[in-house]
Amino acid sequence: MSESKGSAIALVGGRLIDGTGSAPVPNATVLVDGDKIQQAGPAGQVQVPAGADRIDVTGKTLMPGLIDAHVHLLGIKSMNQMTWLIDEPHLRTIRAAVDAWRCLDAGFTTLRDAGGMMAIYAKQAIEEGPVPGPWIVTSGRVISQTAGHGDWHFVPVEWNERMQLGRLADGVPEVRKAAREQLREGADMLKIFTTGGVMSEKDKPTTCQYSMDEIRAFVEEAHNAGVRTGSHAQGTQGIKNAVLAGVDNIDHGIYLDDEVIELMVERGTTLLPTLAVVDAIVRHGREDGVLESSVRKAERVQVAHIESFRNAFAAGVTCGLGTDYLSAPTSPMGANADELLMYVNKVGLSPMEAIVCATRNNALVLGLQDKIGTLEAGKQADLIVVDGDPLADISVLRNRENIVVVYKGGEAIP
Repeated sequence: MSESKGSAIALVGGRLIDGTGSAPVPNATVLVDGDKIQQAGPAGQVQVPAGADRIDVTGKTLMPGLIDAHVHLLGIKSMNQMTWLIDEPHLRTIRAAVDAWRCLDAGFTTLRDAGGMMAIYAKQAIEEGPVPGPWIVTSGRVISQTAGHGDWHFVPVEWNERMQLGRLADGVPEVRKAAREQLREGADMLKIFTTGGVMSEKDKPTTCQYSMDEIRAFVEEAHNAGVRTGSHAQGTQGIKNAVLAGVDNIDHGIYLDDEVIELMVERGTTLLPTLAVVDAIVRHGREDGVLESSVRKAERVQVAHIESFRNAFAAGVTCGLGTDYLSAPTSPMGANADELLMYVNKVGLSPMEAIVCATRNNALVLGLQDKIGTLEAGKQADLIVVDGDPLADISVLRNRENIVVVYKGGEAIP
């Protein structure tokens, strides 16, 4: 790429995928001034001011920075959960910051961390300036009932605090307090477990957790503070309870029936399927310390999981994209485009549909649709320059070498 010096930045000659789902624009120009997109469109329709830095990206693709709306920056090195307890939390926080940088380096300019205090600390370090990393939306500790998905059943209950992932709370008053604690710590959104899960030892994905009154109290506390909510919800009844109680986003949604899909469409509830982590557990979990019971659960749910997503997408549920990656060898940060490949190769979405899930739709999931997710005038200048055409081959986004430049807030990240 060649460039000349000036004030604004004009990326010229590239193929534009703006994140809205519109047809790609060949020979496009994206004009960036400061941290905002000024114009984006066909070269003949974008006025480049005199003195702007003109950067030739001919033959490359310009697209919004990708968003992974479900990760866990836990700083772990194994899927063996006992190691999560043994490792010093300060060490895991340092690893989490490095993992966040890996995501940015791979073209993911925004992450939604779906549970864990390490992300709050990593976010603070990134916002202070010297630590490179993406924008992070955090939930703090996920709220779990005793003996729920967030209760580490294989250790004494008081050890949960060292994990720094979940907050046990039982009954409406305690749920309210737990929600307020996360807001006090700096959470940008709140998350609750309303079903069991694949990785928990003593429950099932179909197990229903928390009463309606408890879930409603959780939602009320979040919405009173102006933040969005998510629910780890895999079984049908637990998903339905979360939707009826007003939760904004369903994470996982393994067993969606027609009734709950219709409710989600009516209420505008969004969905993050997280297919990649289940696939990774099935393929690599045993060798990386995942409990045999969890691997078997992943094997049992995989077909239904993909079918539920396919049905929800077809019915008009707004679907985002999240990997549920945790940075173990099984689910390495920086390989977050794995979920895009799953959407195309396993579910049958077009590459454009998958990209929209990872950009515009994910901005909706985060409640940041006015700021990020598309390359349009006035939006934050988060964009990537890609060597290759992801509409012809979505896997080009999986290869870090194809991510030529990442811009976060208009600044090229080295």
